[in-house]
Amino acid sequence: MRYTYRYRSFFWPAVLILAGIVALLVNTGQIPVDRLAQLVDLWPLILVVIGLELIVRRTVHGPTGDVAAALIVLLAIVGAAAYVTIAPGPAASRSLDASAELGSITEATAEIDAGASTITLSGSAEIGSDLYRAHIEYSGPKPEVRLDRSGARLVVTQANTNFVPFQSRRFVLQLMLNPGVAWNLQLNSGATTSTINLAHVHVGSIALNTGASRDEITLGQPSGTVPVDVNGGALTVHLHRPSGAKFSVDVSGGAVSLDADGHSFHAIGRVGYDTGELGADFYRIKVSGGACTVTVDTTTESP
Repeated sequence: MRYTYRYRSFFWPAVLILAGIVALLVNTGQIPVDRLAQLVDLWPLILVVIGLELIVRRTVHGPTGDVAAALIVLLAIVGAAAYVTIAPGPAASRSLDASAELGSITEATAEIDAGASTITLSGSAEIGSDLYRAHIEYSGPKPEVRLDRSGARLVVTQANTNFVPFQSRRFVLQLMLNPGVAWNLQLNSGATTSTINLAHVHVGSIALNTGASRDEITLGQPSGTVPVDVNGGALTVHLHRPSGAKFSVDVSGGAVSLDADGHSFHAIGRVGYDTGELGADFYRIKVSGGACTVTVDTTTESP
């Protein structure tokens, strides 16, 4: 009997089988739910399986080719399930501590470049004669903390080695800054939760560029015109400043909501508010994103 060759891919049936196996292991408690994000790390395996299938189908015909292709897919399923089960979980992390002496620096810039992250930043006299102290808990590539003294620029960064925007890594930064230095802050990140307390710090500027973020920002008395710029996608920004500190705020994007000192505004496009009689010392706040919820109020803590 003559065998009629017709290509039949095992890839999509394999996807269903793998999904069923992983779901079964999760339901029986063999795999924690937080490991599911690790499946994304295996996306290159899809290309490998498809490529091997094509090679086998073009070189080995008949039932032998079917068996060989099925074995390739089976091995891929077993390997993927084993990786998710025994590989280090996304919550597993290492830590890094860094600091530097203040020296003669009186004004500096702190730049943070990271993906999905949780960031706590504050000015603290606890660090004594240090310019900064950083504590990072992370998974994935080791972060880098470097200080360029010639430009008075502190950079905290973690390299992105993934080829896709989904990351199963952990990046938690606690950064303390010397309050005797005038600081400019720049944060570039993905999905971020940030708590920034600069009530005791002379702030020159703040620029936050994020994908989606929730930001809690506490400020002290402004000196000069201090720009505070927040840009991203879905943004929730809460700003607190001392009683009497002047400010103007402009919120733009898609659906925007602003609550400034008890005055509420909702719009599609842009809203704004200012305290009037701004004078020489005030915060110029600009928030721009797809969906923005912004509040500006006063703190009870004296700077």
